[in-house]
Amino acid sequence: PDHEGRLGFITSMTEHFCGTCNRMRITADGQLKVCLFGSSEVSLRDAMREGASDEDLGLIVRAALQKKKFALGGHGNAEGIKKANNNRPMTLIGG
Repeated sequence: PDHEGRLGFITSMTEHFCGTCNRMRITADGQLKVCLFGSSEVSLRDAMREGASDEDLGLIVRAALQKKKFALGGHGNAEGIKKANNNRPMTLIGG
């Protein structure tokens, strides 16, 4: 009652901000995801275990970003994401 604050909703399906999204996620098992809606992952863990340098890792990250889809992981809409059924949920990626 005496607290002041703000509540907001992330409406990523109806008002997606994919075109300006600059976020990436490294999962708990070392996979790089450039889109939470996309199923594409790149193993930074394996690259590091194989001795990749910082420069090598930078190239891997840039290559993954260049393949990023414009919106919603390339699925078009929520129904497309549901039909694809090939993306790990947040609980399995450490989110």
